[in-house]
Amino acid sequence: MNVKNIWKILFPERVVCVACGRPSRGELICEQCQDELDALRLDGTVEHASYRYDGAAKKLIHRLKFDNVTAAATVLARAVALDALKLHIAPDTVVTWVTMPEKRRKERGIDHGQVLARAVALRLGLECRRLLIRSQENPFRTQRGSSKARRLRNLQGMFAAEENLPRYILLVDDVLTTGATTETCAACLRAGGAHVSVLTAAKVVKNLEG
Repeated sequence: MNVKNIWKILFPERVVCVACGRPSRGELICEQCQDELDALRLDGTVEHASYRYDGAAKKLIHRLKFDNVTAAATVLARAVALDALKLHIAPDTVVTWVTMPEKRRKERGIDHGQVLARAVALRLGLECRRLLIRSQENPFRTQRGSSKARRLRNLQGMFAAEENLPRYILLVDDVLTTGATTETCAACLRAGGAHVSVLTAAKVVKNLEG
């Protein structure tokens, strides 16, 4: 039995919270985690992210990214879609995501970025499709702890845009750390002639105490 099926048995959808596992009274997320999310809310039009990467927001992303709990994307997509509406995106905008390396997708079972992008597109009533191609496998297993400059160097030549891009694109990602990945992908799409907006579910915010 895979992890996804075990999770469904232990944490039935809408019986317990997809973030913490507490009773959720028929909702995907419990009241306590919803309060946490509200406290973590950022202005997506300024921060390019809906939540600070902490607490319930971090838990939801981990559930999606590492446990294949697709319902977590549904919760995160609510705020991302609201932020997209604030950007006044065009009605013919196409939603896309940062494509995961094929090897990692097979290991994890899903492309969590695609799941999140589709959840956002569904709430906005927009088309969602792959517009970025991994032109090569990333030799770096993780970029965690790397500076933005190093991340940008590591990402050179990593992505290519599909042909015949739509005019307007909304690029959706899960976590904004340095912004290197989304900047690289957005630049790739813009080079193909598209107008690109970027939104992420959460952003790593450091030195909150100053």
